[in-house]
Amino acid sequence: MQIIIYTFRLMAERAIRSKSRLWLICLVLTSLFILTPKAQIPAQLISFAVLLPGLLLLPEWNCSPERKGILAITARSEGMRKVKTAEWLFPSLAGAVLSSVTVFAVSAPPPWQFWVVAPIISASFSLILVMTEQYMKYAGRTVLSLLWLSQITQSQQTGKITDLLLFTGYPAAVLTGDSGTGSHHPDSFVLASLIVIFITAGVYALFSRRNYR
Repeated sequence: MQIIIYTFRLMAERAIRSKSRLWLICLVLTSLFILTPKAQIPAQLISFAVLLPGLLLLPEWNCSPERKGILAITARSEGMRKVKTAEWLFPSLAGAVLSSVTVFAVSAPPPWQFWVVAPIISASFSLILVMTEQYMKYAGRTVLSLLWLSQITQSQQTGKITDLLLFTGYPAAVLTGDSGTGSHHPDSFVLASLIVIFITAGVYALFSRRNYR
């Protein structure tokens, strides 16, 4: 447990010291307010809250001196597994908590589907960001950026398959979904989020096994 807490602290301290994180968050927020249709901004801010901890903590973390140092210390013990668990679990929990607090400013009370979708998407995004930073850094960032831009520029849900492909927008989609208007029912995003986390966790586990061989 001490290793997990220590990893949390290192990640938080590093994020606080990094000015590039502030610029990144400002850029993402600016794009949201400029490109998102006004009616969709409140809901999209909730999706942003889900992703925010990952954006603050995970970019460049994989190659940071802090991570290399703690992995070197724990290389011959089970501590390495704890570090690798902490680095995605911390932003996942933070995203779930942050979105759970801010959602009441948008939807009071939010639908029950939100309480399922938000933590799952937070965990999925953190796992994906951990993997892309390690295995396909700039290509992964490009794909995730395009995904975000596609999500925030949509005027409304259309009920098409593309709405389900934009997984980072599920928390917002749950708040605005209504099958009566032709959009997907919120239950659809519960199922879709479970599929996303199943695939993401499977790929993460596969990569982790390869690294231990």
